[in-house]
Amino acid sequence: GKKVSKAPKIQRLATPLTLQKKLTRIAEKKKRITKAKAEAEYQKLLAMRLKEQRERGCESLAKRRSKLSAASKPSVVA
Repeated sequence: GKKVSKAPKIQRLATPLTLQKKLTRIAEKKKRITKAKAEAEYQKLLAMRLKEQRERGCESLAKRRSKLSAASKPSVVA
């Protein structure tokens, strides 16, 4: 038979207010995305710095340990 399409009772008019709300919603979304990207970039930088700091700490610890082991061994001078 014949297909019947059902239309909404109230047509959503494109008033200046609805357009403004739509633009505001889109702007908020863009702002959220940029904020999230900046936050992710910052977290990445923090992780990198923390890793470098940890590596430096391990290096200094290794140096300290090697100095201690060299000092504890009796040096034989011939």
